[in-house]
Amino acid sequence: MAASKFTEGTVIYSKGEPLEHISLIAEGEVEGSFGGHTFLFGKTDVLGLCDLLSDVHTHTYNAISDGTLYQYPCTGIDSLDTLMRENADIAYVMVGSMCRQIAELLQYKERLKQDANGVFDMINDLNSEYSRLCKMYASTPKKLPGLDEIVPFSGVDPVEDWLYSYYIEINDLNPATHKKFFHGNPGVGAGFLRKCVDDVSKVLQACHVYHEYLDGISSILLNENGFDLFSLISDLHMNSLRISGADETVDALMSTLTNALSEMTGVDSDFYQSRMDAYWDALEDKRASQGDAETTDATTVSQGVSPELLDSLKTILEYSGCDDELAEKFTTSVNTYTELPDRASTEDDVPELRRELTKMFYVLYKLVFLKTLEDSSPPTVVKMFLIFGYVDPALAGFENASYLYSIADSYKGDPENSIYTGSEWLTSIYNGERDPSLSEFDMDWPTYLRDLKNQKQIDAKEEATLLVDRDEKLKYEMENAFPVVNRVTFGNPSKFCPIYADHNLLREPEITIVTPAKIKAIIDEIRELDFSVFYRETGFTDQKLGITSETISVEIIPNIVLMPNAGLRGSMWQEIEGRLRTTPARMFLPIFLEGDLKTVVTRLIAEFRWELCRRIQGSRWNDLSDPSLTSYFCDYLQFYMNNRSLAMQTMNEIRNELSAARNSYKTVFVNNYVMWLHNESKGMARLNSVALGILMTFCPFNAEVRETLTKNMRYNEALTRFGAKRQKRLQRLTLLIKKLQQGGKVAPQELLDELEFAKR
Repeated sequence: MAASKFTEGTVIYSKGEPLEHISLIAEGEVEGSFGGHTFLFGKTDVLGLCDLLSDVHTHTYNAISDGTLYQYPCTGIDSLDTLMRENADIAYVMVGSMCRQIAELLQYKERLKQDANGVFDMINDLNSEYSRLCKMYASTPKKLPGLDEIVPFSGVDPVEDWLYSYYIEINDLNPATHKKFFHGNPGVGAGFLRKCVDDVSKVLQACHVYHEYLDGISSILLNENGFDLFSLISDLHMNSLRISGADETVDALMSTLTNALSEMTGVDSDFYQSRMDAYWDALEDKRASQGDAETTDATTVSQGVSPELLDSLKTILEYSGCDDELAEKFTTSVNTYTELPDRASTEDDVPELRRELTKMFYVLYKLVFLKTLEDSSPPTVVKMFLIFGYVDPALAGFENASYLYSIADSYKGDPENSIYTGSEWLTSIYNGERDPSLSEFDMDWPTYLRDLKNQKQIDAKEEATLLVDRDEKLKYEMENAFPVVNRVTFGNPSKFCPIYADHNLLREPEITIVTPAKIKAIIDEIRELDFSVFYRETGFTDQKLGITSETISVEIIPNIVLMPNAGLRGSMWQEIEGRLRTTPARMFLPIFLEGDLKTVVTRLIAEFRWELCRRIQGSRWNDLSDPSLTSYFCDYLQFYMNNRSLAMQTMNEIRNELSAARNSYKTVFVNNYVMWLHNESKGMARLNSVALGILMTFCPFNAEVRETLTKNMRYNEALTRFGAKRQKRLQRLTLLIKKLQQGGKVAPQELLDELEFAKR
């Protein structure tokens, strides 16, 4: 036994630290932290008893006063019997401390259980009341991400119900009874502790189950990103103060929420308090600014439009910080455009009005975007402006505006999977994560600067400085790519205006909105069928292993940007960044697509395959002596009339294909590729034998689909050719890896990955 002094603030043991001792507190107080909850340990309590099965400390123990510990060597449950027999005088003290600890753990678990069983209904009740009050006070209810996915608690609690009363009642026995039963009976004490340790393990397991559920679902109520039920109700409170009776009604709803949060286990009390302080400060300021302002009857308000939306244009202009002249001119133009009987007209002054609005829109867009770079929580209508191109509810349509308002705070791209909103994409350019896109004249940022230098407009030093200047890179993107792509994805350049307007909508925005989840699902489906679609061949060498020249394939997922418009088409803008072939392509889509998303994405990927092949082949992209997708396809379409394997009817069909595609070989390939994935992958004949053979060679299906297609004779020839080519590649890689391993060398991961790729 060793005595150890500790001072206030000392971390005695940390969670996860190996268990080497159990420690009896002789003097002082210690606080144990577990799952965001704290347990207090005082004189005669023993630290580490609850950790005997895990062999590591499950709590973090902090000293909250000066004190003394007596440490007893103990590394786990197997040391328990010896410990109890060698320290019989304090064995009953260990039992008493364990009873107190397990009783407190059980009480904590019961609180977690109560919270977990009640939080689902509470969230739904709060959200329903929030939506009802929004409707009453003409405030558009916002949609919280994840709210539709929450479910009632259904986890398994391994702790038997009777254990709670069992340990609580044992703990409530007086110390004399404890001592009389356990003192001098180390075997009884050790056996009882073994039972306790086993039950503690179950209790901790149950706590983890409840914690996992509560951590997930309680983020709906309060979370660090600030978009939660707390913020929604507080915003409603602020915005409805001028309405008679609203202050008291919404305050009652907020009280229900805050009472629940203050009592819920696992909620960070400091974070909760900081949010409450900010809420009360803002509310008092708002109440003070309202002063004696005239209140409005709730019935009258509920028949109108949300106040936040009515002032959209004013909010956006004020936020941008633009000058009065631009603000006045833009406001006048928006109002004029809204009142036009035919906003898509190509007569009179309407086209000129659209052009003026477009110019001013992008000036404002840049001003607003730059300001949001330093503002983590811009107003909701500002987010609507950046993400959707929205400026005014009358122009957008009041129902459409309400829908956009409800999703603006929760709508985000998925940069981890290379899917961005327009503003997220510009942010990545500004932060240097991506280089600016090509201009409409296919000029990238370095080429543009080189051109300026050649024209003597800048010198070499200025070129080097500008090359990494993020403000200039952002300017290039916003002036040379962003407006052009926005117009292209709109699909009707002569009638284009970037402002979100209801006359451009063919269907409800709820139906046409493009989400990252939808895009990812479609791309994953295509990658599953056409497994090599995003793979690029690149050289691999390893002089130490004697590998001087080997080709491997690497997968590069394209960047997809959702442009702020309601459009008809996508744009495969560039197949690589700069000149490096192992960089991602860039594709752009309207955020509201008035068409079939799967077909549009498939066509973009077909264009990508064609353009990447052209890029890799260079000037020989249509030279049959250098076999490639484009050279084979060009040869097939150029000389189909001389191909004796094709029937006359098939030749007529190819002629019609070319005519419909205006003799564009690329367009014919794109159409064929769509049929290849959508129809031929299911064995539905759509392509002739020549086109089928080319696509099977350069865009093969995965092994499962190929196996299914072997039952259909029309695929046999193409599958046989592909199989022979695949087998040759597999044999080469297998022999190379085997040779390395026989020489006592470890095959590099790149070759192992390539072997797995070849097996597909």
